[in-house]
Amino acid sequence: MEGFIMVRGQSSKWIRGVVVAVTVLFLGVFVNTSGASAATGNWNGAKKAVINAYKKYQVSVDVSSYNLNYATEYSNLKSMMSEVVSETPYLFYTGTRFSVSRNTSTNQIVKITLGYADAYKKADGTIRKAKIQKTRTQLNDAINQALLVVEPSMSQVEKAMVLHDYLISTTAYTSNAGNAFRLTEVGVFLKHKANCEGYSRAYAILMQKVGIPVKFVSSNKMVHMWNEIKIGQKWYHVDVTWDDPMDARDKTDQYGRVSHQNFLCSAARMRKTKHYDFSTADATSTKYDNRYWKNINSSFYYNNGKWLYMTKNGIAERQSLDKGSATVLYNVSGDNLVQYDADRYYFIAFNSIYLYSYKTNEAKAVWKTTDLYSSNCTLDQIKFENNKLYYRVYENGKHVSNKITPKDDGTF
Repeated sequence: MEGFIMVRGQSSKWIRGVVVAVTVLFLGVFVNTSGASAATGNWNGAKKAVINAYKKYQVSVDVSSYNLNYATEYSNLKSMMSEVVSETPYLFYTGTRFSVSRNTSTNQIVKITLGYADAYKKADGTIRKAKIQKTRTQLNDAINQALLVVEPSMSQVEKAMVLHDYLISTTAYTSNAGNAFRLTEVGVFLKHKANCEGYSRAYAILMQKVGIPVKFVSSNKMVHMWNEIKIGQKWYHVDVTWDDPMDARDKTDQYGRVSHQNFLCSAARMRKTKHYDFSTADATSTKYDNRYWKNINSSFYYNNGKWLYMTKNGIAERQSLDKGSATVLYNVSGDNLVQYDADRYYFIAFNSIYLYSYKTNEAKAVWKTTDLYSSNCTLDQIKFENNKLYYRVYENGKHVSNKITPKDDGTF
């Protein structure tokens, strides 16, 4: 949840007797558009031109026909470029620096020179088109993989939920400034590490794919970004980043845990969860503010038309995520439910890993911490991916991570 600092520098040169100022801007990741000036220029048209230029891998774009005034509408310029760089899916190769050329007698902006991320340009500034196209292909494959968790019969709420949970389960938060991919959907879908900007862009792409209207919300003071989505005729906030829990003891990603505190919230609810300095006038509905899922810290799994998840009372089942009530199938004081296959799930209970069968509604311990660790350690996180079960135990003030390859029947 960090951004770049806005820095300005100017240089001037004479061209045919007219001074043209070349202003280099380092974009802030988030620019709150509520502070933008009343527009007289065609900023929407200019924005489309800039996006189109990026899609064609151009290094500059002529904006002289859009009547953009540098002196009186500088805030609109910042807002427009921030929206292009931070809020445009599939433009993962844009840079955070650009420059403008203006006519000093009229202050009209005549050209914007575009910046590209270092990973997608050569030392001489040439754009690496083949790499961008290859990355886009890889992205599309990863996005299609994510969409496999969606069924046509799901409601809008269910589609939004299952994709929310997918992103959290497959991504770890990072604020490492050396990881430029964290700012885009590449960080989420291909690198599996991202900051709030990456999470928000990835979620926006998935919402667009399943036909749910989506937009971005940002807070300059929080240096943070999240989404709003439209369910039915109402808008709701969704902060995927804040729903991806980090361990308070060592600030690391928590395997297998998914929070829902910031899923489908009104603006009033978001302020209660310590979001501030954001402008939104449409997320007024409180319909989902106090739903049961606010207290659920496991993913929701869709199985044969029903939803399975872990509650404080055990493994529960629902016919619908947003209607009706739940039935507790298996009573246990457990945690961290993760799916192994279409029938079986792992969970943590009594400092051991259990394997639960949905078909038989039975569970058995398949691994105990005392098999490898002291009785003083705590098993608190598991996840299943790439045909391996990863776990973390907390011992002597630090986490120890390891993995196990299950047999075909899920045992070890």
